[in-house]
Amino acid sequence: MLKRRLKYFFFSILLVFVGCAPRVAPPPAYKDMDLSLEEVILIVSKDVDALKAIAGINIEKDNEPYSYVKASVLIKRPDWMRIRTYKFGIVVGSFLIKDNVVYASSGKGVSKLKEFGGEFYHSILWWDKMGNGIMYKEGAEYIIKTGNKEIHLNRATLLPVSQEITAGNRNIHIMYDEPEREGDFWYPSVMRIEIDAYRFTIKIEKLILNPPLGENDFNLK
Repeated sequence: MLKRRLKYFFFSILLVFVGCAPRVAPPPAYKDMDLSLEEVILIVSKDVDALKAIAGINIEKDNEPYSYVKASVLIKRPDWMRIRTYKFGIVVGSFLIKDNVVYASSGKGVSKLKEFGGEFYHSILWWDKMGNGIMYKEGAEYIIKTGNKEIHLNRATLLPVSQEITAGNRNIHIMYDEPEREGDFWYPSVMRIEIDAYRFTIKIEKLILNPPLGENDFNLK
């Protein structure tokens, strides 16, 4: 009996230490550098041409809970993205974008995100097609502007802080948080996207860089 109690005691102590373990912060590797836009894009892209992510998406409407889904996200440069959403392991929604064309969509709440699929793509691969932008320094941030976007980067880590996108007559606000690492690639594991009355909080649970892709990866089945 004593041995069993000691076993549970030490197991409980282990859980406390694991739960209280500090989050690893990205190193301020670029704090004292004065980089150009070309250098920033070269550093952050790290030859990433495709990625696969498993994420949880919490959807709010008018600041009230609206829906929650799990999602499988597959992205391939340039401008290809497939999202499938799941509840209880069953596909409940999907949409596919190829070259900025939406081929199909379904699912409560996710259909709203589909309207801005291109912006969702660029919220993840934010550096894609930013080479013609204008970049300047402001305090602890780099600010990159293009015709319809403004991205704020942490100068020390080159991680995105926020992004503003104008799409037609709508403004899309994106906030980034909770940096994580896959190998030597740092990325924000939480994105909050605000579109009209909707807020999408996306938590990336697993990320795979440059996964092997098959001919059926970008279909709707």
